[in-house]
Amino acid sequence: MSKVILITMGMLRQEVRSVRVIMGYLLGMTLLAMGLHDFLRYAAQFKEPVNMLEAFIVTENQSMAGSFWVTGYLLVIADAPFVKPNTCTILYRSGRHAWSMGMVFYVLAQAFLYTACFAAISVVVSIPYGFSGQLWSSPVYMLATNTSEAIAGKYNLTFEGMAMMKHMTVLQAFGITFIYMLCYLAFIGVLLYACSLVRGGFWGLAAVAAVHLGGVFISLFAAMPWYPVHSIDGAGSHWRYPCIFLGLILMMTAVSLCVIGRVDISARTGGDVS
Repeated sequence: MSKVILITMGMLRQEVRSVRVIMGYLLGMTLLAMGLHDFLRYAAQFKEPVNMLEAFIVTENQSMAGSFWVTGYLLVIADAPFVKPNTCTILYRSGRHAWSMGMVFYVLAQAFLYTACFAAISVVVSIPYGFSGQLWSSPVYMLATNTSEAIAGKYNLTFEGMAMMKHMTVLQAFGITFIYMLCYLAFIGVLLYACSLVRGGFWGLAAVAAVHLGGVFISLFAAMPWYPVHSIDGAGSHWRYPCIFLGLILMMTAVSLCVIGRVDISARTGGDVS
C-alpha cells in the first residue's frame, strides 16, 4: 500500500503543473460561478440571508448545469491511462498491480479535490450573504415550494428539495450532496481509466460519453441518479446510488488489475517492460 500511495502522490505532483489539469479546474469553476451567480442574485431578491451551505446544495442539484460540470473533471483526467515517460521505471520498481492501483487512487484523489473545490468555493462566496447553522433559509424554502416560481424562472433556478428539507438538516444535505457528486465523478473517472487501459484513450472517452450523455437523455423522462434531491424519502433510499457507484468502481478496479498483466505498456512508452 505504501508503494501505491507514493505512486499516487507522485502523479499528483506531476500533474499539478499540467496546463490540461489547470484548464480543467478553471472550466469547472467557471461553470460553477454561473450557477452561483444565479443563486445569489435570486437570494438577493428577498433581502434575507441564506445558509452558507445552501449555495452548493442548490447549484449542484441543477439538472442542466450539473450535466456540464463533469466536463472540467474529464479534462483533468483526459490523459488516462496516464502512461508517462517514467512509467517503465515505476513499473520495474513497483510492479504492474501497484502502478495500476496508484492510477486508480489518482483518479479518486482528483475526484475528491474537484468536488472539494466546488464545495469550498460555494461556501466562501456565500459568506457575505449568509449565516451558519442547521436551519434552511426562507429564500430556499420559497424556491422549493415553488411559491417563487416567477423569480425562479427568471434566474434559471429550480430546487425540488421539499423532501430533502423535511428529512435533513442543511449540514446533512450538504454532506449527501458532496457524496453524490464525489461518487459520480469517481465512477466516471475509473470507467475512463479502465476502458482506456484495455482499449485505448479513444474508447475510454467514448465509454464515458455514452454513459454520461445516456444519463442526460434519460433525465428528460426521469430523475438523474447523481442528484440526491430526487432520492430523499426519509427511509434511507438516498444511499442506494452511492452504493451502486461504489460497487461499479470496485468492479472496474478489479478488471483493471486483471488485465494490467496483458497490457502492452512498452508499446505506449517506447520502453521495455517485462
